[in-house]
Amino acid sequence: MKKFLWGFLICYLLYAVGVSVYLLNLEPGYVPNEYAGTSADPKQFMTEKEIAEAHHLDTIHYFTFFLQTPLDIVIVLFLMTLSIKWRNQAVTRFRNSFWQTGFYYFFFSMVLTLIYLPLDFFFYRLSRNYGLSNQSAASWLGDLGLSFGLDLVIGIPLVWLLFLAIKKFPRKWWLASWAASLPLTILLMFISPVFIAPLFNDYKPLENEKVKIEIQELAYEAGIGEAKILEMNMSKQTNTINAFVNGFGSNMQIVLGDTAIKELTIDEIKFVMAHEIAHYKMGHIYKGLALQVLVSFFTAFATICLFHWLRRKWGDHWGLKDQHDIAVLPLLIISFSLISFLASPIGNWQSRLYEVEADRYAIERTGNKEAAITAFQKLTKNGKSTGYEPAVIHFMTGSHPRITERIDFFDKYEDTHADQSEPPS
Repeated sequence: MKKFLWGFLICYLLYAVGVSVYLLNLEPGYVPNEYAGTSADPKQFMTEKEIAEAHHLDTIHYFTFFLQTPLDIVIVLFLMTLSIKWRNQAVTRFRNSFWQTGFYYFFFSMVLTLIYLPLDFFFYRLSRNYGLSNQSAASWLGDLGLSFGLDLVIGIPLVWLLFLAIKKFPRKWWLASWAASLPLTILLMFISPVFIAPLFNDYKPLENEKVKIEIQELAYEAGIGEAKILEMNMSKQTNTINAFVNGFGSNMQIVLGDTAIKELTIDEIKFVMAHEIAHYKMGHIYKGLALQVLVSFFTAFATICLFHWLRRKWGDHWGLKDQHDIAVLPLLIISFSLISFLASPIGNWQSRLYEVEADRYAIERTGNKEAAITAFQKLTKNGKSTGYEPAVIHFMTGSHPRITERIDFFDKYEDTHADQSEPPS
């Protein structure tokens, strides 16, 4: 194990140097020549100071993504030394397996939360310093505590059921877990708008009648006229612009953040909401679930293979009893996280395709490319981003097309509409 840690440290330092050289040489406000001087070029609608701030923030997020991901593995491996102690204490204190799981998971989640607390606080302060948020420290800590509580309420039963499946189906438990993941995902999507989201923000019927009429018309045309049209106090946590559609059936909600109402014109809001409604009109949520079923099957299979290899390699060293020993949870998390990370570009690729389709639907539905352009320019400025991330970063993290490319598509909409070419993804 010591050899592994030393080898990891050397490789990580070399990796960090390579990442640093790459990221520190990125040009602030860079866009390819084809976008330079157009409405998609941030230099046309952002000041030099705004571009410098956005580049600084982008670079911090890029560093965090590339440097934190490998460290997460070491942190969870470190918890293996504590995992055995928590398991022993749980077994000593409780006979019932559910309470053993609850005892163990409480300490596991608490230690992870405390480890990442400095990083979370850093990004909270960063958002405050750059005007992305006005949230008070008390409110931020309240949300953090609420998230921790929800993690326990949801996580303990799920982890208990997982290890029960491992015990009952020692060879096929990964298959049973995969089969159960889809209905659990759908259930969570159904109850989240009603029971979870309101814990963090206030939702109320949209008061602006002009905006409400425009959204209602879009909803009826998309076949979701029964959806509730709500306003959310998003400004509690962030100053950035956002809107979304969520839920199923009677729980379906069309939600507009108060930040969007404040920053966008009615035409811009109409375009943004047409885009969000398009995801339901075009069945993206169901197509996404279909791909998730397929990808999650291979993810589950690869996870179990990696998990068994790690357990055989170092299980005896850590004092793990068997695969249904609750103490193996960190190994399961490492295995799942690594495989999910490697599979993430697949989901990002699909998401980008759906965003392209939603953009096309919105521009064809509203016919207002000026509103589309100015809306995305405001989204770029408001989100403190330059709108064009490098290829490697876009491949790994890009769930949406680059904003620069989207604005360019809107700008050339008439020509694009004529030849039926597609916006870039």
